[in-house]
Amino acid sequence: MPGFVGVLVTALIVLQVPAAILVYLDAKRLNAKSPFVYFYGILVPAAGFVVVPVSLSKRDELPLESADPEPDP
Repeated sequence: MPGFVGVLVTALIVLQVPAAILVYLDAKRLNAKSPFVYFYGILVPAAGFVVVPVSLSKRDELPLESADPEPDP
């Protein structure tokens, strides 16, 4: 059984890293406020596969950076 678990964990990592990179690049392309948040959210073991579908379904609602920088008070 430990051999199977090792193969399963390795497969999950092999799938999660490219998924995290793709979601990060998509969030960056959309000019999302914090694209690394989505990247790290996917890399969290066991939670990453929940973040991918949520990110894809909510990508039109992501908070975006403003085009004009706000002046400092």
